[in-house]
Amino acid sequence: MNPYTKHHIERFIYKYISRTFSQDDVTLLLVLVRDYTEMGSVFRELGDFLAHPDKKDRGLVINNFKPIIKYFEENDRLVMSGADVNIKVPKGLGLLEEIQDSLNIVFNKIDFQLLPTSKNDFAFRDFIFCIIFLLGNFKLKIKNQLIELKVKYGHSLEVSISYESPILKGNFIELSVLSLHNVWIENHNGYSKELKSHIVRRFSNGLLGAIPYSLDLTELNKGMGEFPRGTVWPLPNL
Repeated sequence: MNPYTKHHIERFIYKYISRTFSQDDVTLLLVLVRDYTEMGSVFRELGDFLAHPDKKDRGLVINNFKPIIKYFEENDRLVMSGADVNIKVPKGLGLLEEIQDSLNIVFNKIDFQLLPTSKNDFAFRDFIFCIIFLLGNFKLKIKNQLIELKVKYGHSLEVSISYESPILKGNFIELSVLSLHNVWIENHNGYSKELKSHIVRRFSNGLLGAIPYSLDLTELNKGMGEFPRGTVWPLPNL
């Protein structure tokens, strides 16, 4: 392994354990380890998103969506009627447990092994929070459709795509790429806010929050409470 890549993995592990990393640290990790991960793995897929941000036309996520897209195209009227459909819900990028296993595989490349933790471990939730907002910058090319990945912040944080029926124009199915539950904890009414062009930073209280790019142009040394209401979208500790 390249010495710089190994060094950065070591630095990231320290930041992961101490919960001092933010989105830029995750991005650099994905870029550096891409060539050391297996084809079809979660981390190779994330690295490929960074390599092809404007038109990713193959890979794990698209392969996972193919069965339901095929079913939708063949049964679009049935699906849009609201009838129950008997088809397995696709897992997008993967289950959280699979992503956690993939993260451990990366750490193992420098002979470091995390103690087993749950998917609700604070550091791992921080990691998924960063991944979701990172994915919100990318586009998928599925057949003849160029589709933006959209981030929605509600009781759960989710990044998803909307695939349009080729026959019933203006009718879409929404497919989840990745989600994180219990984010906007007080929100129980189903409301969600679409967040475009946001980046995840760590604030003085030690927690992560997503802010617009326009507020990320100077050194971030404020607490969350010093920003105008509605500009910081936090990830609370459970």
